[in-house]
Amino acid sequence: MRRRILALLAASVLGSVTAAVPATAPANAAAPGNRHVVVFGIDGARWDKIQSLNLPTIDNLIATGYSSPTWLYSSPLAQTLSGPGWSTNLTGTWPDKHKVIDNSFTGNALPSTPSFMNIVEADNSAFGTYAGVDWKPIGDHIIGSGLDREYVLNGDANGYPSEDTKIQNDAASYIKNNGPHASFVYFGEVDIAGHNSGGASTAYAQALQSTDARIGAVIDSIKSRPNYANEEWLYIVTTDHGHTNTGGHGGNSKLERQSFVIASGSGVPVSSPSIKAKNVDVAATVLDYLGVPRPSNLDGRSILTASTDPFDAKWSSLAPRQDETGIPASTLGWTRSFPTGWTVDNSSMGSGGVTEWRGWTLTDDEFWTSTQTGQNRENNVRARGVFAVAESDEWADKTFSGTYNTTLLSPNVPVAGRTTLPVSFVSHYLQEGNQRATVLISFDGGADQQLLQYSADAKSRVVNLTAAVPAGAQNAKIKFRLSNADNNWYWVVDDPRFG
Repeated sequence: MRRRILALLAASVLGSVTAAVPATAPANAAAPGNRHVVVFGIDGARWDKIQSLNLPTIDNLIATGYSSPTWLYSSPLAQTLSGPGWSTNLTGTWPDKHKVIDNSFTGNALPSTPSFMNIVEADNSAFGTYAGVDWKPIGDHIIGSGLDREYVLNGDANGYPSEDTKIQNDAASYIKNNGPHASFVYFGEVDIAGHNSGGASTAYAQALQSTDARIGAVIDSIKSRPNYANEEWLYIVTTDHGHTNTGGHGGNSKLERQSFVIASGSGVPVSSPSIKAKNVDVAATVLDYLGVPRPSNLDGRSILTASTDPFDAKWSSLAPRQDETGIPASTLGWTRSFPTGWTVDNSSMGSGGVTEWRGWTLTDDEFWTSTQTGQNRENNVRARGVFAVAESDEWADKTFSGTYNTTLLSPNVPVAGRTTLPVSFVSHYLQEGNQRATVLISFDGGADQQLLQYSADAKSRVVNLTAAVPAGAQNAKIKFRLSNADNNWYWVVDDPRFG
């Protein structure tokens, strides 16, 4: 009966438990390996406070492993609230897939975007799984049935400091004694301190320190397992959103959108990478670490996977602002130095305008979203690291004449002997007026052929196209053209792949 009896007995002492239900036949009947992952969720934890406070457990995880700030979305994709945040972290999909946009969970698609623990169970019921949470909606909505133990308390009704202590004790005992392969341990005290006293308060800092000690107690208990030295354990820490200085979240400010991914354990190199992680990477990292196939709709990738995006190689070329006045001078974030072989044609471009956005530019999330909030730049969620943007709207914030016309051209792509050429890229496009975004291809310097044209909003997505290759063609060139723009919107292109 797996561990159902144990869970029910523990419920009488420790609180309400959703017991495991009998699993269907496993998709993979092989015995699971010797790897284990524990994801710790700290609700409402700010990355800047993680960095500045004395947090011995988290500081040690950072010092011995991987750490990266991350950026969340904003409305209308989803509010920076716990429902969307934990759905994103646990399912590895963005809100446009899991459909959780606030804390009501109305119209969600969670049955088709399960948590990483449910994915692990579906792959092989021999895997052990555990969840301990005291924000009850996580247990009610995000985590599906079938875990070996799902320990759900109600911090809203009973108070988070005391409920967090119960979560700590249950997790420390159960994970030590049973060694589940995929676990999620949630603590809510920090978020409540933020709401009650503000993210800049002493109470908020103290709640972070208390939570750090709770995480340390769970990890210390796991390390006391008799066979721990012969096991591989990975510890991940993340959050669902930040907090304003005065308290609260849900909006699109940097303090509300900031999050992070910290990971330490077997096989994790010490690093704070230039190409930042995404919150959807938590679930992908767990699955890859355990050797469980990722569902095709997953948006994340393992934090242990190196970037192959050619634009990311230009991270060291990013420069401080020039004409943009609302971005701190210390923030590096734009360049027109493209990778070898990539070129920009601005021969039909109007004159003047903001220097940073005169034609296709390479930038990153922090710099670009600082130009203007509330215009869907924050929802460019599928672009990573350094990406290309043609930004007519910001270009027009300084005196200009003519229209915005710019083309980004790829290096030559060998196509000899091929009949088709796959073309894929990440795209985030907003339409206005006569502005058009067009993907073109030419072979051996011949005439352009249109592969795609946007004439309506086409927000964050992965685009997959197929071009027919003429007989005898040797090389192709792919072109991304934003044309006829006049103080309109923008087009983002990232991670281009050809072939």
